Amino acid sequence: MQYLTAMFASMLIAGASAFILPSPGPVLVSFQSLPSSSQRSHQQQQHERHGALSATSTSSSSPHWLDVLKFDGTTPTFDVIDKTIRYTSEPGYRSFNLKDIPTDYYSEDYVFRGPIVGPINREDLVRTNTIFGLDTAFPDLDRKAFGFTVDPDNPYRVLYFERWTATHAGDLSIDGLPPLAATGNRSEQPIMPFSVVWNPEGKIIYEHLTTAVDRFEGNTGGKVAVFGLLETAGLPLDNNVGNPILVLQQKLGRFLNGPAQVYSRVEDVPSWWKSKAVGAEKNDM
Repeated sequence: MQYLTAMFASMLIAGASAFILPSPGPVLVSFQSLPSSSQRSHQQQQHERHGALSATSTSSSSPHWLDVLKFDGTTPTFDVIDKTIRYTSEPGYRSFNLKDIPTDYYSEDYVFRGPIVGPINREDLVRTNTIFGLDTAFPDLDRKAFGFTVDPDNPYRVLYFERWTATHAGDLSIDGLPPLAATGNRSEQPIMPFSVVWNPEGKIIYEHLTTAVDRFEGNTGGKVAVFGLLETAGLPLDNNVGNPILVLQQKLGRFLNGPAQVYSRVEDVPSWWKSKAVGAEKNDM
């Protein structure tokens, strides 16, 4: 039963996807006037030097698709750290009750992305967060944010750390799964990096988190955020990027269009987001 529970839970909140590499086209070789070995060596060196320079030139001159979040090199007219501290001090933020955070913090073009969750818009994210009922299962959940700093390459982006603590004091009821009775277990999670990007209007357009700074810290087996809470509740799930079973489960959940989703439909993701990788799929760009 525990195996089935974990399997169905992962269908709701996990994912990974197969990688198909394009096959190369045919290679045509001419045998006329082949250079000598010494000539080939010299020509090869010249070609490699030229290729390296070309690659450097291309990489430095081609903008990254996320550079749109730099807003044409402008500078914020507000204190981004002050706004982020006030945002992360909101009771709904600290307790991870996303529906309780004032909506005027967010841009209409908001996107959240984590290692295996997203891209997901704000409406879908809040709906999934509410369905999980974590406020009942972990009533003392606290997201402690600290170490705020501005990205030196993007003045609209604030990076910081979070450490989650909580007690599994209530039954955990995730839609479609049998309830997990309260264990009384204490969740002490590793520190994880987090970031928010504000737009020039002072709204959050992008939020991102990633995996533990030190996976040996805490008592959740290196897992953070929701997966750390599930670990505490006795529901360990594989949350590795690129796991094909996880990706398939996520895609099945998206196809069935259940109420709790780990990423939004393509048409519901703001157009500035360019990556086609979803959930636990590996990076595509």
